[in-house]
Amino acid sequence: MRVICTGISGTDRLDWLRQVVALACARGNAVALYDVKETMFDIARAVGEPVEEETILDMFPRALVLLRAAALEQICSAIQSDPDRDWILNTHAVFRWKNTLISGFDPHYLTRLNPDLFVTVTCGVKSSVARLANQARWSHLSEEEVLIWREEEQFFTEEMARIHRKPQVLLPRPMSAESGYRLFFDPRATRAYLSYPMQHVAPGVERGLEEFKRRLDESAIVFDPGDVNDVQQLELAPAGNQTERSDGGSVLDSEPDGTRRGPLLQHVADQIVQRDYKLIAQSDFVVVYYDVSVPSPGVISEMKFALESGKRVYGVWLPPNEPSVFFTRYCSLWFRSTDALLAQLSADLQMAGQQDATIPVRQ
Repeated sequence: MRVICTGISGTDRLDWLRQVVALACARGNAVALYDVKETMFDIARAVGEPVEEETILDMFPRALVLLRAAALEQICSAIQSDPDRDWILNTHAVFRWKNTLISGFDPHYLTRLNPDLFVTVTCGVKSSVARLANQARWSHLSEEEVLIWREEEQFFTEEMARIHRKPQVLLPRPMSAESGYRLFFDPRATRAYLSYPMQHVAPGVERGLEEFKRRLDESAIVFDPGDVNDVQQLELAPAGNQTERSDGGSVLDSEPDGTRRGPLLQHVADQIVQRDYKLIAQSDFVVVYYDVSVPSPGVISEMKFALESGKRVYGVWLPPNEPSVFFTRYCSLWFRSTDALLAQLSADLQMAGQQDATIPVRQ
């Protein structure tokens, strides 16, 4: 598998990729990991013109393009010298720098690289901002700016993949290295989106969700929307009228508390919906874990989107009362216990594997 991996700064993706590569090598798959930034720095030092982390994006634009081209030439040559070896290339798609966009990659090299898969690593905006605060050149970024950069990074990666007719996958952190290894190097691995209510759940109460996710992970790569912790930002934010300025302060809207979200929180909310639909679209099926009696519009919307996108939806309804008619309407199959759901899923996956086909949809 040949993979190009992108993501904004603050996602900790390089360390994660190193874990994936170490796991692959331990299992007998000698995977090469290339990092565009590190290669650029190595070349600059080798010619006696070292560049600094904090100032590299302030270089004369043509010099920056040439340095990146030299790095990609070196990487392409290394790949072509061992064409049968799997590799992962870590890069940025785009930088947001001083209110302008700077390319992080030269699409000219995509034809030579000919990747099999594009991957974008993403994580919650709060987590990203906390990591970026420890990096001098990014410590000034507001949450709004990080949200925009995160969206641009994903969009430009998707466009590169679309132009070259290659798949693109969005990976939420903290996805495990094991799941990353299966996604990259196990062509038989199936992908599941795990949908569940995130509101009306008492904090600290053991709901069995983590154990269910662990068991589901034995059968499929699990995309968990909770891994991108933006929902917590909506839950913890004061209702209504506070929003962040670009300088990190706050301004007050004219409307009273509780009437509507501020622009920053609405931006977060819009990205949550779009991202979750993206995770569903890249999954083979959806599994719904419903353990509260209160209706969840978000879960029902995800079920409807999945079913109308041709995805199979497995649901488990755990409350003692009868399930909502909307819950049953948008399930392909639903169950009263997690054991029953997982047993049916295992049987369907086994059948699909024997037939070399997708999971059957029963009428």
